Amino acid sequence: LMGGSSFPLLLTSHSRRRRLFQVHSSNEDYDFESLIQVATEGSMGYPLGGDFAGLAATFNPGDGSFIPIPDYLIPESLKEWGQEPKCLEVLVSEEVEEDGMFSSDDTVKNSGGSRGTTLTRITTTILPDTGCGVDNLETIVAEDQVDLESQWTNLQDEDMAVHDDDADGIASATNVVGLQYPIGDSNELRLETIFGLEDATGQYRMRVAIDLVPSPPDTFGLQSPMVLTLERRTSSISSRGTIAEGGGLDGKTVSMLLGERLRGSKTFVDEPVTSVNYVQDSIVHVPLPGNISIAYGWVTDHDWTLQVGHVGQSGMRRVVSRTFTVTQDGELDFEIQSWVEDPQEVTVP
Repeated sequence: LMGGSSFPLLLTSHSRRRRLFQVHSSNEDYDFESLIQVATEGSMGYPLGGDFAGLAATFNPGDGSFIPIPDYLIPESLKEWGQEPKCLEVLVSEEVEEDGMFSSDDTVKNSGGSRGTTLTRITTTILPDTGCGVDNLETIVAEDQVDLESQWTNLQDEDMAVHDDDADGIASATNVVGLQYPIGDSNELRLETIFGLEDATGQYRMRVAIDLVPSPPDTFGLQSPMVLTLERRTSSISSRGTIAEGGGLDGKTVSMLLGERLRGSKTFVDEPVTSVNYVQDSIVHVPLPGNISIAYGWVTDHDWTLQVGHVGQSGMRRVVSRTFTVTQDGELDFEIQSWVEDPQEVTVP
């Protein structure tokens, strides 16, 4: 549990657009996958820190409807052929800095969100292109500094110990991270829930980012769009966003980083949604692709909750629940907790 925070956090971000140059690789897919396996061995599956390659898609948190990529980002040729992508490809590098030093992945896990710890996340968003453009991809690079003072992970929760008989192994009971931080100087909070995923093809994570405008005591407004990002870990050590420096970025490199699971024509956006029934009329439930669902609403006259859940291969659902309360002195207090449940037996705190 974590509570009593007035969110004194600071997020600074900036974006810049650059045209990159081509980089060549002589590695075959098999050799490249072997390199990825070696590069990710030190992470132990923890879903924070290192390098990732993935697909990002946007949705309306009110009803779960898919929000297409802005039209101006899609080349005319793709529109003419009816091949508009549903996701944007992203390359992400994350590094944790504590007391002026960059820390290892083990420090991330053991920090428990200690004061002074900052996550530096560099996101390279790859713009859709065709023809010769795939040999010289255009990107948008954003760097975010996230204060981890209110970081939460269920590796800190003794009740979330791993059970050997669980079909999902370590991914079912651990490997969940909750981040909550202000967006710049606005009144919005970003609530980011990260579920670690593992299968035979490597280590993955699903990031669910939802922006919230708390307007106590009456409303808590979810902002649209929300973003789902399914990512494959490509290294347990952060490259600090240098993958395209000194040359460029081409379609083949991006495809190899994504791996077979993510580079197919069918993405997680096309998967059927998972429905969960809530008995409380005040709770709004929104099923989403990628085995994700969210639920939000007033659970008491004074407490507003947001739950984010993921159903794993065993059929069990991991839930991260945040409850917000306005204190008498006007500060925004919150509690965050997690559990594993049968989707047919929904828990509302």
